[in-house]
Amino acid sequence: MRDASYFIALFGALFLGIGFVAWLRIFRQSDEQLASKKGSRRSEPAARVIVVAFLLCLVAAFVGVVGWIRG
Repeated sequence: MRDASYFIALFGALFLGIGFVAWLRIFRQSDEQLASKKGSRRSEPAARVIVVAFLLCLVAAFVGVVGWIRG
């Protein structure tokens, strides 16, 4: 059970890294590009990746706790 939680947490960390890179790309754009609709469309997938990363980490923590309780 513990190995499964590590595996899920690894995927969560990978998604978090991908989301971090996506947000860096958005923040490095000029303010004029961010004000356009194209800039706002790019932020939606980046936000979704971050949400998926946190959900994967939440599942990994839950699996880890269940494995710890079962002993």
